[in-house]
Amino acid sequence: MYRRQFFGTMTAPLLAAQIPSQRPPNILFVIFDKCRTDAIGAYGERRSQTPNIDALAASGIRFENCFTPQALCGPARASILTGLYPHRHGLRRNVYPTKPSAMNSNYQEAIPDPFRDTRFDLWDNFVFYLSNAGYITGAIGKWHLGPGNPGFFDYFKAFNSTLRHWIGKPHHSRYRPDVHTELGMSFIEQHAGGPFFLYQSYYAPHEPLDPPAEFLEKHRGEEHAAYHAAVSNLDWNVGRLVETLRRKNILDETLIIVTTEHGRSWQPRPGTAEGMCTAYEESSRIPLILRYPRLLPSGGVWRSGVSLVDLAPTILETAGIQAVKGGILEPAGGSFFQGHSLIGLVRAGNDTWRRPIVMENIPQAAIDGSFYEERALRTERYKLILRKFDNRPELRPGELYDLQTDPREERNLYPHSQALVKQLAGQLAAWGRQYHLNYARRWSVLPRPTLASR
Repeated sequence: MYRRQFFGTMTAPLLAAQIPSQRPPNILFVIFDKCRTDAIGAYGERRSQTPNIDALAASGIRFENCFTPQALCGPARASILTGLYPHRHGLRRNVYPTKPSAMNSNYQEAIPDPFRDTRFDLWDNFVFYLSNAGYITGAIGKWHLGPGNPGFFDYFKAFNSTLRHWIGKPHHSRYRPDVHTELGMSFIEQHAGGPFFLYQSYYAPHEPLDPPAEFLEKHRGEEHAAYHAAVSNLDWNVGRLVETLRRKNILDETLIIVTTEHGRSWQPRPGTAEGMCTAYEESSRIPLILRYPRLLPSGGVWRSGVSLVDLAPTILETAGIQAVKGGILEPAGGSFFQGHSLIGLVRAGNDTWRRPIVMENIPQAAIDGSFYEERALRTERYKLILRKFDNRPELRPGELYDLQTDPREERNLYPHSQALVKQLAGQLAAWGRQYHLNYARRWSVLPRPTLASR
């Protein structure tokens, strides 16, 4: 069904196109913080005021079911960068250059440079490969992988995290997303001859929710008005970046990616203190829009599941760059990445949910006084959530949801659906074997509910 619907949106020139041999594309990577799918009008989940992002979706491709591999800032960004799942790159919590708060989702020691910390495998990443292939590389805004330039950006005007949205006194100074956008516009103008890569990262709509008054006024009376007003401001700024590309006559020569690191929940969910670090849809399912008319359809909607780990191989394939590690080229028919290129996936046109999506979370808050590790498997219809608790796991059975009949994940089917649980757990075990996660099997053998989290 999806394949037929998807090809219905494609044009004949696209179907005949091949990977171009001309100059590689510029790449504009726009990323938000805590942006839900219902904050973007193109997703059709609420009436949202995001005309510029919606226009990118209308002239590109929107991924209906993109998921973060971990619903936490630093680990998700590390997965974007490396194309690896969090258990593989090793960065499982947020890093700060000074001792952070005692939140369970933060490393409790100061980590000034995670790229030179032997616990983490971050160096072989797509920006490093772009830089060494002749790209001019820039990073602007929130980075959350350390406070300084790791060495592969030619231009670095970024910060780790927690820099407030206003330059000075709120509403009496400049709004930082506007300032960062102007830095991005200047970068594009200076390097329009390309190829360039710009990582344009915004801290909004993360708290504090204090957007400019003119955007808040447009949403007055709405639920979560300040949040959606912050996204509307980001949309305006995306429009300014796109207009700069158009003015420099490089819009269609630029791969544009718009996404976020994770979403957020408005309702109380176990394990979260700030609406994240969970596998529930509102935190883990995120916007992803790609526009590149050389290779991608106009107005396409891809419905089968994809992950942020797919972005690194997508970018390198589009740029025509092959990854090298230790002098070894990527294996024929294989990849150093754990993600898969979305270019090849989309061009093949087989929009069928064939692979499960897996999420790996560490909670912000304990459940019944116990912390845990969480693994979730998402198929087209179901979601299985398993947790390995520090204390008394037998008291906490797993969770199973039928997203077709219960999209808000309110009715836990786990206690009464053990045959289905075992089937999905087997898929999780197979995924673990494929991606070298040895304890996945231990979590996935579930003879009865009381062993759900062992």
